[in-house]
Amino acid sequence: MKKWLFIGCMWLAGTAVWAQGIMQSHERPLDFSARVGFNSAFPLIHTFTLDGADLPNRRVHYRVGYLAAVTLSVNFNRFFIQPSASWYRTNAEVRFSLPDATGSSDALSDANLEEEVNSLEVPVLVGYHIVREAPYGLNVKFGPKAIYQYRSRYGFGGAASGFRFEGNNIPYAFNFVAAVGVTIGRLFLDFSYEFGLHNIRSTFTWTEPGAATPHTLLYERRTNLLSFSLGLNL
Repeated sequence: MKKWLFIGCMWLAGTAVWAQGIMQSHERPLDFSARVGFNSAFPLIHTFTLDGADLPNRRVHYRVGYLAAVTLSVNFNRFFIQPSASWYRTNAEVRFSLPDATGSSDALSDANLEEEVNSLEVPVLVGYHIVREAPYGLNVKFGPKAIYQYRSRYGFGGAASGFRFEGNNIPYAFNFVAAVGVTIGRLFLDFSYEFGLHNIRSTFTWTEPGAATPHTLLYERRTNLLSFSLGLNL
C-alpha cells in the first residue's frame, strides 16, 4: 500500500512540474514548434465533363484529412515570420450522374469519384500578436503556401467504375492562407482557411468494349481547405 501511495505521489508531482513547464510562455527570438491536426477539403469545380458534355447532378461531399508540421517562428516584438514544413492528406468525394450508352439525358446512372491527395507543403506566414499577456496569447497570420502533390489516388464507383486515371496537368499548387492562433503557455491551437489560387486539372479515360476511342472525363477544380491543429512550442 505504501509503495503505491509513493508512486502516486511521485506521478502527481511529475504531472505538476510538467504542467507548470507547459504553462510557461516563450519570449525568444526564434521558436520551434510541432503540431498535428485535421483538415477538410472544399473542391470548387470549374469543369466536370465527359467528352466535352457537362455531367449533371454534381454533389461534393467533404471528408476528414490529416496534417503534421514543424514550424520556425522568427519574432520581432509583436510581429513574426513563420515558415513551416508540413505534410497533408486531403480527401473529398464528388457524386454525379452519367448518361447511358446512347448519351440520353433521360437515362442517368449514379456514380461517384473519391479523391485522396498526399502533399508536401511550405507556407511562409507573416503574423501579428493581438494579445500577448503571459501565459495567454492571440495572433493572426497570412501568407502564401507552396504545395507539391507527390501522390494522388482516385477511385470511381457506381456507373463510373471503369474509369482509369491518366494524370494531373501539374503536381504543384499555390494557396493563400489566413489563420488565427490561440496560445496557452507553450501549447497553441491554430485555425486556418486556405484559398486555392489556380485550377488543377485531372484526366480520366474509359474504353467501352468494342469501342474504337475511349471516353474522356475532365475534372478541373480549385481546392480550398479548412484546418485545425494542436501544437507545442519546443
